[in-house]
Amino acid sequence: MFNGGTGPLNEKIVERVEHSVKDFFAENHMPVLMHGDFHHFNILSSERGWLIIDPKGVIGPAGYEVGPLMINPWDSFSDGINYRLKIKRRIDILHEHLGFERERILEWSLAHAVISAWWGIEDNTGWEFALQFAELLADLK
Repeated sequence: MFNGGTGPLNEKIVERVEHSVKDFFAENHMPVLMHGDFHHFNILSSERGWLIIDPKGVIGPAGYEVGPLMINPWDSFSDGINYRLKIKRRIDILHEHLGFERERILEWSLAHAVISAWWGIEDNTGWEFALQFAELLADLK
């Protein structure tokens, strides 16, 4: 599509994700069955309690599922919210409640943002927000 390049995606970010994804599957954890589309719009409150809908059923490292949760439901950086602060707070909450390392949460989220941008490029539904989100994540310390 981009003659072997990364197109609008930042080459350094793509290389970082390519490196970290290899580590996801090299970890000493057994792959698990994941929801596969776990994000805010698929979590509903009902009379029975909280429900997670629209499972895709994919296999992988359990922590990868935090990526969609981190990027959604934001769709614009123009509303004045301090995203850097919100992202750090979400990472802290996920670390505290799930026990995953903060750096790993960041890398899973970055990988998902790059994949989301790529999906947007492929199906022509918009990739700009996911790319901006990936750049913001890549810049966090």
